Amino acid sequence: MESTALSTRALDLLLLLRGSEPEGLGRADQVSYQIETAILMGILTEGDRLPTESVLAAELGISPITLRQSLAALRTKGLIETSRGRSGGSVIRGQIDPTDGQLQRKLRDASTESLRDLGDLGAAISSMSARLAASRADAQNVAHLEELVQRHRDTRDVRAKRRVDGRFHVAISVAAQSSRLTSASLQLEAELMTLWWSHEDLPANADALVEQHEAIVDAIRNRDADKAATLAEAHSRAGTEYLIAQHLKLTMESGDSA
Repeated sequence: MESTALSTRALDLLLLLRGSEPEGLGRADQVSYQIETAILMGILTEGDRLPTESVLAAELGISPITLRQSLAALRTKGLIETSRGRSGGSVIRGQIDPTDGQLQRKLRDASTESLRDLGDLGAAISSMSARLAASRADAQNVAHLEELVQRHRDTRDVRAKRRVDGRFHVAISVAAQSSRLTSASLQLEAELMTLWWSHEDLPANADALVEQHEAIVDAIRNRDADKAATLAEAHSRAGTEYLIAQHLKLTMESGDSA
């Protein structure tokens, strides 16, 4: 696959993932975690070419040596490929795709309380982001949201569809033109992406999700802040309730098998 330069939007989102990493990691591991999370969420995709080491190190606020350590770890995992020379650099070559078993175990082992806490945070972020986006979004922001709605509609792969849904939520925060809200949205969606998202009733839910996305974008486009906030919060809470239902189902199945 031919490589393409990393877009300014993707780089900005990558930088906003700073602070999302678990505690106790060294600086090189923190950067590796940020890049891995960006790949997981579909912010970085196969064929994306990272900026030169000097530019990326400066953007991330680390030394070139630290960056090389991070890139070496990513190469070992098969996530990037690096070539040297004037036209060289690092290109994304892998996709992080946890197995159903890994995702199911994490969701099953989560508590209902922790999932509701995530849901409350998600509803708050979604509501405020949509409200501000209705006041602040420019034409480019709206066009990007429309693009994501169309991509979600056209995507058939379940995992890819979930990544687009996560990107849609983040894009609303970007449209709100708030770096703090965008950072919070990125971190939340990264955590949700590691939980199992059942697809057994996807055909029944797919059209409803697209309609919800379209309604939110329409409200933002029409500068209807109250409606945008209400729709975005309802959309977020519906996702949480669905996730909790899958958690309880997995818990019951685990109890039956025991």
